[in-house]
Amino acid sequence: MADTRLQIVVGKGGVGKSTVAAALALERAARGGRVLALELGGSGGLARALGVESSSDPVKTSQAAPPGEVYVASVDGEAALSEYLALLVPVRRLLRGVMATRFYKAFVGAAPGLRELMAVGKVWYECQKTNDDGSPTWTTVIVEAGATGHSLRYLRMPEVAARTFASGLVHREAVRVGDMLRDPDYCRVHVVALPEQMPLSEAREVLVALDEELGMELGRLIVNRCRQAAPPAAERLSGELATVASSGPDGCLATVLADLAARELSWLAIQERGLERIERDSGRRVLRLPLLVVEEFGPAELGRLAGVLAGEPGVNAGGAVSP
Repeated sequence: MADTRLQIVVGKGGVGKSTVAAALALERAARGGRVLALELGGSGGLARALGVESSSDPVKTSQAAPPGEVYVASVDGEAALSEYLALLVPVRRLLRGVMATRFYKAFVGAAPGLRELMAVGKVWYECQKTNDDGSPTWTTVIVEAGATGHSLRYLRMPEVAARTFASGLVHREAVRVGDMLRDPDYCRVHVVALPEQMPLSEAREVLVALDEELGMELGRLIVNRCRQAAPPAAERLSGELATVASSGPDGCLATVLADLAARELSWLAIQERGLERIERDSGRRVLRLPLLVVEEFGPAELGRLAGVLAGEPGVNAGGAVSP
């Protein structure tokens, strides 16, 4: 994974994809790289996670530790198309005239998948950018591809376009982008879920699509907000609290504690059953990110998640830091 230039983050809405993508960017930069974190769809969550304003131009975040650097940008398909046309039509007055026509606007609005194809093409372009000395501009490009439906549409579009246009410029561009996405040495897809039934089921569907339909390589199966394992005596203590609560008045401390303990143990059991099932069904091992219970999630917490992704000693997925 350390040398994989393009890493794409997908998953159900609300599972923390922006946070995971931001942590991945920091983890890559900690190795001394220059990382570009791209957000498809423009919600701004990735920029907020890294503490910068959302922009179509790369903005440097201060959260990366030197010597690494992280830049953040959003990608809009229509803007990417305009940028691409500017390369083909260098005369600005002529380009503005073309883009102002009703035909152009109708074409952009009606052409199926054009925005998605251009957005993925923009990702390809950033991956290929080089400095004056010929070295890559970005050591790694991290892409937050949005919710599952949208992200799969982005990933499918090059193949769809290549079939739709049997030859010509669009066909050549689509084939080139599709080859990049399917190259396991160049591109990996991280699938993010929560330890709950619906997100895990959707993650399993994405894994099947990657293997059987898209022919793309999985990076990591990441489950976010995992609860810490219960202490060995937790079940016994929970039972003792329940016994005390049953003989006490309603609302006593033992009753409250018994309810909280039973609820947490129940959620933990749901989590473990779900993770065991997806590992068994997919044949993939889960990387757990901890549930961090804090008043406000900030750079320190993001750094902890980056540490888990890097496999740093002293940090575990249960949310505790070892002495």
